[in-house]
Amino acid sequence: MESNINLHEWYDAATAAAVISRNSKRQIDTDYVRKLAQYGKIRKIKINDRASLYWKEDVDTYRVKERGVKSGDASRKRAEKKKGKQAA
Repeated sequence: MESNINLHEWYDAATAAAVISRNSKRQIDTDYVRKLAQYGKIRKIKINDRASLYWKEDVDTYRVKERGVKSGDASRKRAEKKKGKQAA
């Protein structure tokens, strides 16, 4: 772990959830922020067994898509790929 942490570059879980909620226009829980970090979507630094900080730049740019949008995008890409293989 780094010995010198610039706290202006990091959010706690509650602040990160509030920022993502505002940016996504939907309520986001702190558990969701922790999952994002677990999946590598946002960077975190563990302070102790109970507390982590989340990289401000990652949190500020993260947006939660509407439910079903991501799976719809994936379905369209698979269909286009399949169509492209059939045409070849």
